[in-house]
Amino acid sequence: MAMRIPSQAELVRVWERAFGQSSVERALILLSACWEEPREQLAALSIGRRDGRLLEVYRGLFGGYLDAFAMCPACSEPLEYRLSVQGLLALHEKPTREIVVESDNVRVALRAPNSFDLEALEACADLDLARNLLLERCVINATAGGEGIAPQALPESVIEQIDAKLAEAEEQADLTIELQCSACGHKWQVLLDVERFLWLKVSALARRLLGEVHVLASAYAWSESDILSLEPVRRQFYLDMVGTWAAS
Repeated sequence: MAMRIPSQAELVRVWERAFGQSSVERALILLSACWEEPREQLAALSIGRRDGRLLEVYRGLFGGYLDAFAMCPACSEPLEYRLSVQGLLALHEKPTREIVVESDNVRVALRAPNSFDLEALEACADLDLARNLLLERCVINATAGGEGIAPQALPESVIEQIDAKLAEAEEQADLTIELQCSACGHKWQVLLDVERFLWLKVSALARRLLGEVHVLASAYAWSESDILSLEPVRRQFYLDMVGTWAAS
């Protein structure tokens, strides 16, 4: 199904619905605005696939590059860097493989975590509880010597392999960026949170649009819908005119 990019008026309404929600819910609201698919279907996407779609939304709204900022942890030098959306999307286009862990006489079939799983994990009080819950939810089938075995009864060595397999399968959901400070040469890594990055951009755009509505509505008594329906070039012309009048 093809993606559609919401209008600026729609985007403000999307921002309003997503404001104050959890990161999982924000992602689903953003996706629902761009794909006419049931929420359950979008929530069932693996986190890697979900973030791939969020990157497509970013590209449709803001263009082909992510402009980001970081502070060197060694000398506090500010660093600006740019990432290609297409390059990041290439990670999300890898075919989905069956995830299987085999060790001695134990065989475990798994699926990658999705938004339903992240919602469930939000209620966990500690990491051990979250790890066990994720194990229960993502194990499709587990056998030992040909007999079924509960996920909780798996040997710790197998569980560690499961953790590694899930991380490997969903490497596109864990985008680690290598950075180097131009001032002191220090190298470090940052984790790109696609949902948060997109949400900050959408939030900034929505706030800017509402600011423009305030200025033009105050000057011309136009409605919000009329102002947001203006083409950006024409709206900017009116904003410039208001600024000229204010300065005169």
